[in-house]
Amino acid sequence: MIGMYAHHHGSGHLQRAFAVAAHVDDEVTILTSANVEAATNPDPTRIRVLPLPLDHDGPGAVAEPDRPVLEPTAGGRLHWAPLGQPGLRRRTAMLTGWIDTHRPTVMWTDVSVEVTLATRLTGTPVVSTVLPGRRDDIPHTLAHGVCSALVAGWPRSAGAPVPAGATEPLIPVGGVSRFAGRHPDQADRGHGRARVLHLRGSGGSGRDRRWDAVRDELDGVEWVELGGPGGRWVSDPWSELCRADVVISAAGQSSVADLAAADAHVVAVPEERPFGEQDDTAAKLDGLGHGAVVGHDSTVAHLVRAVRRTLERSRSTPGAGSGLREAWEIDGAAGRLAAVLETVAADSMAGAR
Repeated sequence: MIGMYAHHHGSGHLQRAFAVAAHVDDEVTILTSANVEAATNPDPTRIRVLPLPLDHDGPGAVAEPDRPVLEPTAGGRLHWAPLGQPGLRRRTAMLTGWIDTHRPTVMWTDVSVEVTLATRLTGTPVVSTVLPGRRDDIPHTLAHGVCSALVAGWPRSAGAPVPAGATEPLIPVGGVSRFAGRHPDQADRGHGRARVLHLRGSGGSGRDRRWDAVRDELDGVEWVELGGPGGRWVSDPWSELCRADVVISAAGQSSVADLAAADAHVVAVPEERPFGEQDDTAAKLDGLGHGAVVGHDSTVAHLVRAVRRTLERSRSTPGAGSGLREAWEIDGAAGRLAAVLETVAADSMAGAR
């Protein structure tokens, strides 16, 4: 049995867990507080999901509004472990109880310092995802140091540093995408009326009105918008990704991986995240020379220029992709991550004999 923990922020962590689980030969249980309806289980007979309660009093949790949040970081040593939080207590008990019952050979945490530490304290080997950005604070340093291996969802060309607290370099596996098994049919890309797809994910905040002004500036362009609070959602946006001449998207890891799988021409808009995660991902993308990156505070005029330049590049070679799929190492990424888990599991079993 292999365990996987998928964080509940956005839908990317759960989608990534299912993608990797599909490449694992052993049985898998995904433990998560995320909305499981946001992703498709590729093999329900072998891949199970254990829903966990949320560890806060926000939407979807059992709120106790009169209870104050006390010492959530344990003096700066953890990221989120408030005293007296009932959801946190129950989810930790469920996690360790599941480990005691099923005795997984390895747990992959994507991502949580607290789940990583709780798992390791049961004597279970842990593999953790290292997200982009600066992660040299005390909690990350502690979590990195207790892991048997550390993986990253970016290509090898973007670097394999030794994370703070670790003794070995992390293992870049490439971009893990739920669409890795598909290949873009680009017959509609670059022909007819220019088409711009604006993706607004589930992990962001409010609507960025700058893009409404950009849309109004682009005469003759078909503008399609998906996602965001109150927006139109589709369960499978693959055809939209492949039809668009340009895709405007945040720079979350799963978002970039899905765009790369479609070999899309991208305008990346990094959103503000802790530790500069999306800024770092966008910088890696920019360093490969694929797509355009705009800033948090870019003017409407700058955004219009970025979209137009990307449109010109896309339309100059009708039907061709951007090259991002190969550069971001989409093909085989989920299998490479699964292989890391199976190697750690095999080593732990050999050591236990």
